[in-house]
Amino acid sequence: MNLITGVSSDVGQEVAQQLHDRGHRIRVVSRNPGDSWPVDVEVIAGDLTDPAVMNKALLGVKKAFLIAVPGDESFPEVARALGVKHLIFLSSSAVELGADNPITRMHARMEELIRQSGIPSTILRSGPFMSNALHWADTIRFGGRVRAPYGNDGLVPIDPRDIAAVVVESLVSAGHEGRIYTLTGPELLTPADQVQTIAEVLQQSIEFDNITESVAKEEMKQYMPEEKVDSVLRVRKAATAQRIIRNTVMEVTGQAARTFRQFVKDHIDAFR
Repeated sequence: MNLITGVSSDVGQEVAQQLHDRGHRIRVVSRNPGDSWPVDVEVIAGDLTDPAVMNKALLGVKKAFLIAVPGDESFPEVARALGVKHLIFLSSSAVELGADNPITRMHARMEELIRQSGIPSTILRSGPFMSNALHWADTIRFGGRVRAPYGNDGLVPIDPRDIAAVVVESLVSAGHEGRIYTLTGPELLTPADQVQTIAEVLQQSIEFDNITESVAKEEMKQYMPEEKVDSVLRVRKAATAQRIIRNTVMEVTGQAARTFRQFVKDHIDAFR
């Protein structure tokens, strides 16, 4: 049995789908797992910070994929005690830079707890997701415009489907225990580059406003708690320091990482 956590997230959904498509038994757990799962998927609705939910989710599991949330720090130790043989954890490449923000500290802390537990593990340190561009969909559809900070700072975003493919390969094949994989997409892109790519695929003009960090903070506080705004912007700024393109997706899965243009083509209806 394979346990997949965080199935309401982009990566968690993809991992579950890809594992199921390959014929593997899966159990999924999330606060809000939804009700559209195939009948042969075991679904647990609950919060992993609840010890009863965590124990129920891990009982009988041999391999598990963890997306960390605040408060679930006992997961590695409980998994080891209940006989889990391999834990795959989705961390952040910002950990490698020692970025000082709550999100990165949470990932670094979970990596340390996994090491301390002694459970065989694979750590995936991912760069920013291409799916973050979907946050621009409404302003593109209704205004033909994107406003974002750090518009000229390069990123190496990755398609969540490629992260999921690495997770799945780590779960179903041998030799990944004890490894740390840093994951990126195949190209360095600024936010302005990403908007231009979306415009080219849509075959329409999109204006890009490179706003200041202070303006971005005020706009984000309209729909996000202030402490989270600061954390998100710190993570975003840290990502600009990670300009190395990795070939890890190809090395692990045998398939090249998807380009941002391919991501946009596959999600074009979101921007129309």
